[in-house]
Amino acid sequence: MKVGVLGLLGLTILMTVAPAEGTVTAAGRPRVIATIDVGDGPTGIGVNGRTNRAYVANFRANSLTVIDGSTNTVLATIDVGSGPASVGVNPRTNRIYVAQQGGGVAVIDGRTNTLRTTIPLGNLPDGVAVVPQTNLVYVTNFLGGTVSVIDGETNTVIKTIPVGLSPLGIAANVKTNHIFVANVDTDTVSVIDGATNAVIATVTGLGQDPSAVAVNTKTNFVWVTGRAGNLVFAIDGATNTLVSTLGVGTYPTGITVLPLSNRVFTADQLGGTSSIVDGAGFRLLGALDVDLSPTDAEANIRTGHVFVSNQDSATVTVIEDA
Repeated sequence: MKVGVLGLLGLTILMTVAPAEGTVTAAGRPRVIATIDVGDGPTGIGVNGRTNRAYVANFRANSLTVIDGSTNTVLATIDVGSGPASVGVNPRTNRIYVAQQGGGVAVIDGRTNTLRTTIPLGNLPDGVAVVPQTNLVYVTNFLGGTVSVIDGETNTVIKTIPVGLSPLGIAANVKTNHIFVANVDTDTVSVIDGATNAVIATVTGLGQDPSAVAVNTKTNFVWVTGRAGNLVFAIDGATNTLVSTLGVGTYPTGITVLPLSNRVFTADQLGGTSSIVDGAGFRLLGALDVDLSPTDAEANIRTGHVFVSNQDSATVTVIEDA
């Protein structure tokens, strides 16, 4: 989704040039199928594939919008507290976790769309990842340089893990039980083993503000945006090594992946686009126009739909992957 790449650590880097906005190559033709009005300042998105519902954190409205993915309509709006930034979902328990930059994690019952409790956290909680098999929730603390581990059964913090400086995006490979954390100010990704809740590797060479993370559980590849450099990094999750860097749209702050098609979708905040990357060939396929200031992207891997939050237009764009 970004343009312009540099050789890192002697690796072979694919040079790509972004196509014109609003275009995509003929192969596949993902398309925009809906635009949904939500609350003010939508940022993070979470998806429950089992219930086909998407959850949008409205940062300026202090609320969470619930979207029915089968009709692309709003089902409910839930007050969740100050500065909701990102969303994680446990499809097994149907619990939704909303990181509030005001200092906590709101826990939502997905069956009733009600707030069950709020777990206090300091140091600017931001990113959320959930491992359903262990019922553990991982939350990045941007100002603390740590990740908090929450027990989803008791809603208590059971461990705090030091990572790099300014951890922001986070994603889990639920098959390997590894959690990947993007550290903005150290240009690294920390790899946490969910069995021990300890850092087992640090991936270096990710310059230009690594910020958002997505995992393809089929290929065990990890995708990270370098927002300041208009880049996407591909990491081999088996070896925890950087294997490719490619250019995408302008200032990518969100990223998601569809394992079946192995396509990666970004949210290009300053470009108003979602860049589409071929995960098998490490190449940019094109970009789709979305709306104003897209900040996050999240996929429903069952339906092949991608939800993109547009902060300054208070909308969510729905993309159908062919």
